[in-house]
Amino acid sequence: MTWHVTESIDVYAEHVWDLLALRADLNTIALTQITSARGRTSWSGEEPTFAWWSRAGSTSGAVSLTPPYEMLLNVVPDGTMDELVLALRQRATPVPGVNGTPGTATRFAELWTAGTTQQTVLARQLRLYATVDPVVPEPAPAGHARHARADEVDLIVGWYEAFGREVGDQPVDNRPFVEEHVAAGRAWIWEDEAGTATSLAARHGPAAGVSRIGPVYTPPEYRRRGYGSAVTAACTRDALDTDSTSTVLFADLANLTSNAIYQTIGYRMLEDRVVLSFAA
Repeated sequence: MTWHVTESIDVYAEHVWDLLALRADLNTIALTQITSARGRTSWSGEEPTFAWWSRAGSTSGAVSLTPPYEMLLNVVPDGTMDELVLALRQRATPVPGVNGTPGTATRFAELWTAGTTQQTVLARQLRLYATVDPVVPEPAPAGHARHARADEVDLIVGWYEAFGREVGDQPVDNRPFVEEHVAAGRAWIWEDEAGTATSLAARHGPAAGVSRIGPVYTPPEYRRRGYGSAVTAACTRDALDTDSTSTVLFADLANLTSNAIYQTIGYRMLEDRVVLSFAA
């Protein structure tokens, strides 16, 4: 029984897909990573790191690191964290931070920074929500939801970048993902009565039946009019009607408005996560 480490997404997927798919809602990011990487869509040119825990040929743990993002502590069996840290250190794997449930992330951080000058910084607190039955907000705002058009890619790339700045995400090239989502009909726009695009809700393709909504973005000048909740409900309904058995989304706990509006359209809490960064 040990942690196995690889840079191959195919090797990793072969060992962990069934484990992650048991709770596809909780493991939405990890499963989406696999489907995206298999499609050769990546966030950066740096090599990823994947690891799985096995005992007697059975996989019971999985973690993944896709730069520039933090390591995802998807499933870490009790009593194996020390060995995970050791395996990563033996490979000199740079770990900028971790994303996981509060207890798991904190334990990794304690071990990773022990005996070093690194400090642990709380970067974000997130709440994961899910629904199988979205509710149309009442009263609905003026206008209607529609698929994003190919001629709106530049606009949407700008919105992705603005969203990333607001939530403190690492800057990345979003254009390949925007083009993919728009071409696949997975990006939705709320258009007001004047024909102006006012809000966006995009989603990833389903992984093990679950689609993750995100980002949801409304420019500041169009906020507090109900556009964000309405376009999120439309994007969610489209996913459930076409290719998904359920949908999930993350909300930053510091944003009380987004947490409230997602619940009004049928989303319910699954679990909390924290993102911890390591600073010298």
